[in-house]
Amino acid sequence: MAAPVHAQAPVAQTSLRADTLALFDAVGMEESFAIMVDTGRRDAGALADSLFPRRDGQGWAQMVDRLYTPTALRRTFVDAFPEDRMSVARAREILDFFTSDIGQRVVEGELTAWRAITDPEVEAAAIALYEQRQADGDPRIDLLSRMIASNDFVDLNVMAALNSNYAFLLAMSDGGAYERPIAQDTILRRVWQEEPRIREEATRWLYAFQLMAYDNLTDAELEAYIAFSESGAGQAYNSALFAGFDAVYTEMSGRLGIAAAQFMTGEPL
Repeated sequence: MAAPVHAQAPVAQTSLRADTLALFDAVGMEESFAIMVDTGRRDAGALADSLFPRRDGQGWAQMVDRLYTPTALRRTFVDAFPEDRMSVARAREILDFFTSDIGQRVVEGELTAWRAITDPEVEAAAIALYEQRQADGDPRIDLLSRMIASNDFVDLNVMAALNSNYAFLLAMSDGGAYERPIAQDTILRRVWQEEPRIREEATRWLYAFQLMAYDNLTDAELEAYIAFSESGAGQAYNSALFAGFDAVYTEMSGRLGIAAAQFMTGEPL
């Protein structure tokens, strides 16, 4: 998904250009990290129910809280962010859009929707709404299809999910969670077997999320956002953003896999 949200604090003191840091502030990276932390902790809690239901739940929760912090996610994102994909001129175009009235309402809408849809009940209701509006032939769905296609959102989300799953399973194997280590090609095959299901779920989620996120935009305003997304500046922004987020999800999944293996085998955390 695109990086929704509005922040009140600088992302980090780094060697990144000032215009890049200003862009991070405009699109709300700090709040993005906060949402990712909350989601990561919740998902890790659900993971414990399936992997080690009879182990100390409080001990696992404390470990996960130490693992998932805004600082950890921020550092990984900043280190991986390919700033060179955005020239100074491109960064200026991107910043101009996201500091405009439409851009700020896009940010606000995406933040609100992302935070809300982390609730499973809200997600289910949003998907049901998307399916109904699709069946009704709602023209807004066609606009969202253009947005999703022009940014390769489905493929990028599927790639991120596959990378994360692979990193988690490989770390579990390397960490001694199984009686014998699992070969990397075996893990890769297992991960790819899930690709059709992941693609279907990612597609539904993207439409449901965007219906919520852009509900406060008129069709003309959504057309303007799509035009920006299809521009060279919009494409550069989306490409760089996904590279940073993919690094975060992959890195955190690997760390979680190592921790889970240690927890399962009784090794000290």
